[in-house]
Amino acid sequence: MLNKILVALDYSETSQTVFNSALSLAKTTGAELMIMHILGEDEPNYPVIPSYTYYPVLDDYDYNLYQKRYQDYKQEGIKFLQQKNKEAQAASIKSEFVQLTGNPGREICKLANTWSADIILVGSRGLKGLKEMFLGSVSNYVTHHAPCSVLIIRTSIENESEPTSSEEAETDRQSIPTN
Repeated sequence: MLNKILVALDYSETSQTVFNSALSLAKTTGAELMIMHILGEDEPNYPVIPSYTYYPVLDDYDYNLYQKRYQDYKQEGIKFLQQKNKEAQAASIKSEFVQLTGNPGREICKLANTWSADIILVGSRGLKGLKEMFLGSVSNYVTHHAPCSVLIIRTSIENESEPTSSEEAETDRQSIPTN
């Protein structure tokens, strides 16, 4: 029986599908929902510290500017979570949210453990092979280290689909020389 569902969200296109799946599962089972977001350097709006080619010195102005941007970034995450929390409560689902900083996979597993989650819902970018090895995979890490069940919501990968048998047959027909 599912009583506690942990859903990890980011700003990707897959995130809305993951959230909708979590809402549906929570509504069906009557489970509580924990909505989480992890502030990460791989997100599009993550502020970067200015770097200097010749003199790696960070003055007060640059540091203060970075701090301001980081606070804005954190606030944007809180607004994102508040909106998702409102959507869950509008669907009559008991929910709460949390925003953390750190390694996404580790933070998801840690929260699942401390909150006693019954299942974790995460999205997948569909990385395979070398891309997964070099870019990392949060869903892969969570699958192997989570203290509970994990449901991975996958999306299709564009430009990497294998041809269907009819496409292969068409290609074979075109390559046969005719005399």
